Amino acid sequence: MAIPFSSSKDQRFSWEEVCTAAALETDQARIGDRIKVAEGTLMARLLELTKVPEHEAERKALEDALKGMLDLKRERFGH
Repeated sequence: MAIPFSSSKDQRFSWEEVCTAAALETDQARIGDRIKVAEGTLMARLLELTKVPEHEAERKALEDALKGMLDLKRERFGH
């Protein structure tokens, strides 16, 4: 599975680590918690950036990462 949460080499975001951890988790008992943590982290950062127009690239990356979390849930849990 490709990890859709990684930005370009030139620009890294603090929230990418929790998304990658969720994507790479192999323990079925832990994956749900990892996804919840990642989604919470993404939403919190997205809310921080709602009034900061110069962070458009990060906002787009956050939206893509949230979509990636939905895909991950579908893949791992079938819904």
